[in-house]
Amino acid sequence: MLSVEIPVIERYNDGRDSAFKIRMVRLGSTLVLRYCLKPGHNVYQLETRLVSSYPTVPPETRVLTPLKHCPHLLEGQTLCLWRQGSTRTTSRWDPAKFTSVFAIQAAWRWLA
Repeated sequence: MLSVEIPVIERYNDGRDSAFKIRMVRLGSTLVLRYCLKPGHNVYQLETRLVSSYPTVPPETRVLTPLKHCPHLLEGQTLCLWRQGSTRTTSRWDPAKFTSVFAIQAAWRWLA
C-alpha cells in the first residue's frame, strides 16, 4: 500500500509551501507523517503514524498543537477518524477503502 501512497504524498508536496509539506520519517518499523494543516484561521501541527502492520491496522493521528476542546479528540491528543470517541479497536477502518491520506483528510475535517 505504501508503494502507492508515498508517490501520492510526494506529488502533493510538489510546489507546496515548505511549512505545509508532509514530511516522512521512519522510526523503527513505524512510518511517521508530520505535517501542518490550516482548516480555518489556525495552523495545527499533526503527525500520523503508520505501524508496520499498516494497512491492516489503521493509522493513528495525533494533534501536536495543544488543544482545549475538539469533540473528536481522545486521550493524548489523538484524533478519532470516524465518529466521536472511536478508537483503533472500535473504528470502521477498512484497508480496501481507506488510506493514510484519508486519515489526513479526516483530521482536517475535525479541526475545521
